[in-house]
Amino acid sequence: MAKTNIIVPEGVQTDYTSVIVSYSNGIDSTGALYWALKEFPKDKIYLLYCDTGFEYPENVQIFYRTAAFLGIKPVLLQHPKGFLNLLLEERLKWPDMKNRWCTAYLKTGVTDHWIRTHRDILGTKCLFVSGERRDESKGRAKLPEIEYHSTTLKTKRVADFTCHWYRPCLDYEKGKMFEQGKELGLEPHFCYEYLGRCSCMACMFMNDQHAIENMRRYPEQIKPFIDAEIKLSHTWKRNKGLAEIWEQCKDLDDVEES
Repeated sequence: MAKTNIIVPEGVQTDYTSVIVSYSNGIDSTGALYWALKEFPKDKIYLLYCDTGFEYPENVQIFYRTAAFLGIKPVLLQHPKGFLNLLLEERLKWPDMKNRWCTAYLKTGVTDHWIRTHRDILGTKCLFVSGERRDESKGRAKLPEIEYHSTTLKTKRVADFTCHWYRPCLDYEKGKMFEQGKELGLEPHFCYEYLGRCSCMACMFMNDQHAIENMRRYPEQIKPFIDAEIKLSHTWKRNKGLAEIWEQCKDLDDVEES
């Protein structure tokens, strides 16, 4: 994992050779992007998006459109297997709170690999920026504002490379990020019309009703994950399966059609 829990006592500095903004198309990462654009020239910024394979199908296009509109460099990362094949071939169980392999493999792992293999363009001192907020969860409430990223090299034997991880939005209110998005000229992701959080289409932290709403909107994209759940005999949540709420979704459609 990228976290080191080694605090940077000097705080955020001004001499970074590159800045990476971890971007999900969601409003919190929009707040992180807003901060980066206010503090650093655009030619230093990389906008990085991890496509887990369980995202809204519009997300990649939105990501590239955002980068082009703002005039910053896009970096699209994808694990070679993606969520579904990792689930079926390697992990064999859905992620849960104790084992969030989805984040470890599909976001942190591919991001760390990209940073380590692109030191030639990132320079010797990089700032990684993300948009977590303390009021999202107990775990995020304990996050440090700035720490060393795990890609930092401990010695100069291989190369000279330092990476700091900064979280500028920890104490922001959610509404502030919507305002910042408007200031940048960015529309909020369409999922906020019916969801409170921009995540995977059927995130394990999502409530059942929100998952049902996404099933109704994206049945073809979600159905393979339901089939995988049945094949593995391991449910999406501890006491709830995607197959079960899929049936609820169909029942709702029947009611509306009658």
